[in-house]
Amino acid sequence: MLSGPFAFASSTENVGIHGVFAGMPESDFFKTYSTDNLRDFRHDGVDEWFTFNEPINDPFHEVVTFHFRDQKLDSWKLNDRAEVVKEYLGEFCFYQDPSLIYRAIKEVLTRMPYKDFLNVTDRQRPVLFTEFYNEGTARFASSSEFIVTKDDPPCCAEGFTIVKLGMSLGLARTPGPIEGVVAHELAHRVLDSIRKGHVNCDAERAANALIIKWGFKKEFKEASKLFGQKKGDPAPCQETRHKTNTN
Repeated sequence: MLSGPFAFASSTENVGIHGVFAGMPESDFFKTYSTDNLRDFRHDGVDEWFTFNEPINDPFHEVVTFHFRDQKLDSWKLNDRAEVVKEYLGEFCFYQDPSLIYRAIKEVLTRMPYKDFLNVTDRQRPVLFTEFYNEGTARFASSSEFIVTKDDPPCCAEGFTIVKLGMSLGLARTPGPIEGVVAHELAHRVLDSIRKGHVNCDAERAANALIIKWGFKKEFKEASKLFGQKKGDPAPCQETRHKTNTN
């Protein structure tokens, strides 16, 4: 039986969510689970993974991933974040493993609160991670191609967010400082800063406060130290400091 929000149900448990069962043909499965509710799809040879939104009426179970082999249901897993991240970045991220920037994006998506994670990986309004060149000939022009296949669920009906990550982030020797930058940009998306017209210093501070709440305080400090204002730079938004009087 399922024991928690990340419980795994395999073919040994026979009957799964909504009565689907191990060994069930793909054609019969889709009579129960409509492709209209499909969140992600990935295939590798004879293996296929289908992730659906809100499989059951339970606040802890937001998505479910079904694994098929040779077009027969093999197993399923609730709240399979690792699968969603793998498929999502394979489709919407320019960077690839083992790039430090890719690893940083993956880590932020893995660690951020689940509700916010579902927000930023929503295919109807996805976040696209692309490169931004500030040196070399590519600073004048560059191209990225995000490819959607005929099997992929529809996307972008509600628009999309582009996160441009500068190649200078490669100055970091570890993913930590880059994670601070990525988390900050995703916080703007969760807070809906741009759509609400909040493009000011208060919005920057709100994004910083949110990523600290998410648990990225260390990464935020590393990012500020490595990528923050240097002496002689134009003054950016400064964090407010509260002084406490002591006797």
